[in-house]
Amino acid sequence: MKSKRILAIPLFILYAIVLYFNFYDAKKDHQHKEPNLVKIDTIWRTKVDTFKVETTKYKKVYVYKKSPTTIVRDTTKVDKNVAESARLYIDTLKNADIEIYSRNLVRGSLEKSVINYKLKVPKKIVVTKVLEPPKKEPSGLYLFSEIGGNKSRFDNISFGVQYNNKTEWFVSYRLNIAPMTHPTHNIGVGYKLF
Repeated sequence: MKSKRILAIPLFILYAIVLYFNFYDAKKDHQHKEPNLVKIDTIWRTKVDTFKVETTKYKKVYVYKKSPTTIVRDTTKVDKNVAESARLYIDTLKNADIEIYSRNLVRGSLEKSVINYKLKVPKKIVVTKVLEPPKKEPSGLYLFSEIGGNKSRFDNISFGVQYNNKTEWFVSYRLNIAPMTHPTHNIGVGYKLF
């Protein structure tokens, strides 16, 4: 009867420790943490290109004398009193990143010049990476046994229970039954070194 009480006390202590730390860890796990977000911005770097305006090829057009920037659409019946001839220079520069359109209207002097462009690449690229903390192994309860001795006697036949906590510590209880008349009870506590 006395040996049963001695056996029950360490088992009860081990059970109380495991319950306490399981409840303590469960409270920590319920606190929801947002993952760490890292945003990486890439700004598009501008390049410098030389855009040479076309000066040799042109289209002959007619413009109104009172409005020299307006081109006459119907050239079949051009009244020389109202309109006069001009040169329209149109050019385009294209590469992988941009297209530039040039349109110059010349009537002896430059009457109108327009340069438009179309950018083909994004100005800003945002990449979002989620950094997750390393996953820890869950806590666990393990059963184990040991057998051993030395040259002169074989005196260790034991069974035990070990609780490994995910925060790198453990507690254990071991019962050595090799001398059946005098079993030994052992309680262990440990911590992970590396």
